[in-house]
Amino acid sequence: MAMRISVGGESFGELRQSGAYYVDKTELIYELTCETLNKVTLFTRPRRFGKTLTMSMMECFFDIRRDSREVFAGLDITKHEDFCREWMNQYPVLFVSFKDVQGLHFEDAYGMLKYTLSDALHSYTGLEKSSRVSEEDQQAFSRILSRKADAGDVKNSLRLVTRMLRAHFGKPVILLIDEYDVPMAKANEPKEGGERYYPQML
Repeated sequence: MAMRISVGGESFGELRQSGAYYVDKTELIYELTCETLNKVTLFTRPRRFGKTLTMSMMECFFDIRRDSREVFAGLDITKHEDFCREWMNQYPVLFVSFKDVQGLHFEDAYGMLKYTLSDALHSYTGLEKSSRVSEEDQQAFSRILSRKADAGDVKNSLRLVTRMLRAHFGKPVILLIDEYDVPMAKANEPKEGGERYYPQML
C-alpha cells in the first residue's frame, strides 16, 4: 500500500496514527534535552517549516497525561531507551498558540487573547480543585477559564498555570508557545477600518 502524504497537518499524534508519511525529527527531542543546557529554546524558521508539528511532537513525548509509546514506536528517539524511560510522558506540558490573537482594534485582539488562554487551560480543567494548589491560584485559574479574568490575571496567566502545574504534579513544567510573535506583529500592522494598537498589546 502506498504511503499517503498529509498536507497542513499540525498534530503529531494524528499524523502518526493515520500512517501518513513522516520525516523523523524525533532525535531533536534528545538533542534539546541532553545536549544543551538551555532553559529556553527559540525556533525561528520561516513559515511552513514544521515548527508547530515539531512542538506537537514534543508535547506528545513529554506530556504526563499520555502514554505515547505506540505513537513513537520505531522512531529514532526510541533508540535512547534510558532517556525514554526517564523522560517520555513524565512532565506536565502546557502548549499555547497565539496565532489567533489579532483584530481590527485592541479590544478585539484582547478578547481573542483571553479566549486563547482559556482554551489552553481547558486541557487542565480540574486543576482549580487540586488540594496542592493555593485557594488564590484556584480562583485566578477559574476566572481565566471562564474568560472573566482582569488585566492582572491575563498578564500573569502563564506564570500562574505553570506554578499550579508544578505544585500539582511535583515536577518542572514544559511550556510550549507557538506563534508567539503574532499578537505584536498584528498590532503594528495598518488595517483598513481598524487601528494600530501596539502599545496596548505590548
